[in-house]
Amino acid sequence: MQRYFQRLSAMAVLSILAMLMPAQADTVFNYDGFYARMKKSEKPEYSEITLAFLLQKAGSTERCQIDSAAITTDISSEPLTLAANGELILPYNELLNSRKALIQLKQQPDAVPCDLNFRLRSRLPLDKTLQLAQLQKTHQQFDGLLKDLAGLGKYFLPDMTGVTVLFSGEALVQDISPALLSRVKCEGKQCHIDLTGLDTSTAASVSFTQTPDYLVPLLQR
Repeated sequence: MQRYFQRLSAMAVLSILAMLMPAQADTVFNYDGFYARMKKSEKPEYSEITLAFLLQKAGSTERCQIDSAAITTDISSEPLTLAANGELILPYNELLNSRKALIQLKQQPDAVPCDLNFRLRSRLPLDKTLQLAQLQKTHQQFDGLLKDLAGLGKYFLPDMTGVTVLFSGEALVQDISPALLSRVKCEGKQCHIDLTGLDTSTAASVSFTQTPDYLVPLLQR
């Protein structure tokens, strides 16, 4: 069954983890839709963040189970990696785009169907201690890229009020500067940090009991 990667709606962009389409056995996606979005995320002004594509079991955040994934053209075929966190690792390659590459996924016929989602997240490894300047820079890049991806839909986006810190396990705040004391709220494997109205020259930091995996945008609900 061949399915095509369609244009993200404004509502899809709103959700950050927006469902693009269900993936089923022997599913095929056009690479050009992915490439067009990666081209925006690869701009120098977004050096701290990236656009990640997730394959997750339908209706959940669990990693999808697939037999294989590959990117093919009329003259080549290369395997793709599905990371432990469910991210489908795609190359950013102009030649593949020009050759109308296809992304091919294979599942067992009785496997749980998968959703193909995307998320904005931080690009580089993080430390247990996060500086306010770093958080603000990442927040600004999230806001810029989300609006860039949304196009005209940016006028309907909710306010981005800060960042959410994601962890592999339950995490707690270990040390925090007074300026951030009332702005960090942790629950389970994530901590929300409200950055609205903070002076960009403020020197502050927050430390956690374990090293964060990623930063993702925090949108006002």
